[in-house]
Amino acid sequence: MKKIVAAVERMNGAFGWLSGLCIALASFLILAEIGSRLAFNQSLHVTDEYTGYLMAVSSFLGLGYVEKVQGHIRMDLIDLLRAKLPRVIAVCRILAYSLATFFAGYLTLVGWKLFYQSYVYGSKSMQISETPLIIPQIFIPLGAAALFLQYCCNLYKCCSVQTDN
Repeated sequence: MKKIVAAVERMNGAFGWLSGLCIALASFLILAEIGSRLAFNQSLHVTDEYTGYLMAVSSFLGLGYVEKVQGHIRMDLIDLLRAKLPRVIAVCRILAYSLATFFAGYLTLVGWKLFYQSYVYGSKSMQISETPLIIPQIFIPLGAAALFLQYCCNLYKCCSVQTDN
């Protein structure tokens, strides 16, 4: 099981890196738009659309990574009560990870359904680029699945008392 946990955490580390790359590409695209308008008085016409796609991809690919590094907002009260009520905190943590795992699994299924419907119907962007929507939408179930797997790993570590959370 430790190898699976390590593999999921490596995958989420790579997804975190790709998430950062998407932000950098979005920044580059915005700078290219500014440069194009200044130098040639012309717009690239796809900057808004593709920057939006890159930010969405970055958000979904970064979900599992942020959970891996415990970057989500946490309650300080739990840390204060950890020493006084360790069993209660452990039960609350298991319950929270269980609910989060269920939510991430549901998000994965709904994201897959959205992607699949776009695939079946050949949906395209209404923007000038007419980008097939399956391209940005594949990252919804992919990122949600990465989050689901990370929650499963955290739940396993929590239940087996291997956590540093």
